[in-house]
Amino acid sequence: MARIYQRSGKNGTYWYLDYAVDGRRVRKRVGKSKRLADLALADVQVKIERKELGFAAKDRNFTEFVQEYLNYAKSNKAALSYDRDIRTLKIFSDFMQAGRLSAITAAKLEAYKARRREQGAMASTVNRELNTIKAMLNKAVAWGALAQNPAKSVQKFKEPKRQVRYLTKEQARAALKAADERLKPILETFLHTGLRRDELIHLTWADIDFKNKVLSVQAKDGWHPKDYEVRHIPMTDRLIKVLQAHPKRDGSYIFRNGGGHILDGNVLSRDFRVLFRRCGIKNASVHILRHTFASHLVMNGADIYTVQKLLGHSSIKTTEIYAHLAPDYLRSAIQKLEY
Repeated sequence: MARIYQRSGKNGTYWYLDYAVDGRRVRKRVGKSKRLADLALADVQVKIERKELGFAAKDRNFTEFVQEYLNYAKSNKAALSYDRDIRTLKIFSDFMQAGRLSAITAAKLEAYKARRREQGAMASTVNRELNTIKAMLNKAVAWGALAQNPAKSVQKFKEPKRQVRYLTKEQARAALKAADERLKPILETFLHTGLRRDELIHLTWADIDFKNKVLSVQAKDGWHPKDYEVRHIPMTDRLIKVLQAHPKRDGSYIFRNGGGHILDGNVLSRDFRVLFRRCGIKNASVHILRHTFASHLVMNGADIYTVQKLLGHSSIKTTEIYAHLAPDYLRSAIQKLEY
């Protein structure tokens, strides 16, 4: 938005032009003539509309900017996201070998995509790397280091859609039977809540409301849920029994390792891979338990929006991967129409 205004001073009354470009405010003295000020205003308005005005970006050393972005990521992102950014930007930096940030072009980003695929990276992996790179370059624009994001025109690879994998009830029972005393309550909690791995690891006794039969997923010192939101999950009678029988050790975390310390996520994932292999369930990770929770809810008649809330998905599109498990819900909805 642009405007003109008058201001009086020792040397007389002058007309001024006031407008904003790229989030920065500009004020210019035009002269004593209102007609001239009107012409200047009309000229600026046209240039703003055509995007012909702007400030020159201050080109930056590429390596220094990557480190600046990583410092930002460390302060503003979850630990896992920050670690992923470090790995991605190391691969990207080694490929680019750029001295200046302005050397990053759409053509070079396309070349990066092609090279990563030649190296055997899956399309989904390259797409996640592009998300990180685009986010960094968006910050470069916001911080005045680039005039525009060169990744804006770079398209992600199309990823083949696959049906979600989950445990059948028979497989879940087999896993429960094979689980040792340490893993069994953890397995039951996963199956009855659909928690993410890190959400379960950071679950404390303060998150459990036995009176109202509710489990809460909420931030702790140094950790927060993926979407930063508090989530409440009703507890089944079975889960209440499992948790009430679980020893309440010193400290707040419910599940701990043998030494009484907080669980290590990588160790927990490894333990579940071993458990699943022992039950004949191949190539399954701990995340399959979250899919199992959601899949069986849908197959038992839960609607997608309810499952979205229980899982803590920010977008319904993420939850829609389970919709095919309820083939009758569209038909039953249509049958309810009456005129």
